[in-house]
Amino acid sequence: MSVVSIASAKGGCGKSTLALLIGAEFALDGYRVALLDCDLNQHASAFGLKAKLPNLTILPDIGEAEVLKTLRESEKDHDLVLIDLPGGSSTLAFKALQRSHFVLVPTQPSLPDARDAMKTVAQIDDAEELARMPIPRALVWTRFLPGFESRVSRHIRESMEGEEVPILKSALMERAAFREIHLTGKVPRQVDPKSAAAMNVAAVTREVLERLQVEAAA
Repeated sequence: MSVVSIASAKGGCGKSTLALLIGAEFALDGYRVALLDCDLNQHASAFGLKAKLPNLTILPDIGEAEVLKTLRESEKDHDLVLIDLPGGSSTLAFKALQRSHFVLVPTQPSLPDARDAMKTVAQIDDAEELARMPIPRALVWTRFLPGFESRVSRHIRESMEGEEVPILKSALMERAAFREIHLTGKVPRQVDPKSAAAMNVAAVTREVLERLQVEAAA
């Protein structure tokens, strides 16, 4: 069983969409997944009202007072617990981060987003200090435009690598299919398993699983 937080210092970076896509992919692979919706916008919970994914349980309106109890109970019956955290720094986020086996930091390839991502990394460092144990983390590019890497994107990537911040090799691309999940309640794999969008989600999820397996074996 693993606990994975999806954290960002800002909104609009595709955090909830990433959480849903990864959670659904694991669920479709047979894992029992709980997704704690701690985000103020409750986009994941709205998706859950439409979705038909038996192995995916989405728990709405998880706040600071409920997060540890809900997390503890979810760990008993699920193989994976995802926590969709609210943007910014909060006691809720610190509680969740300290209980996480891995933290994903979604960020778009722009300088303002990169700065906010580094704020999130600093927050993870603080939680790590409080927990007195390592909290593995990695950045994941979201809403990444297909095609050649732009000069700005390359500059940001090289800057992040210079800071020794792990970055997933697979980026979540900018695709209409990812926006449509909030309308249809279906992820790309349910619509067309061979689509580019479905393959993109599978690649990101596979890399997350590999990271979790490495940490579990450590």
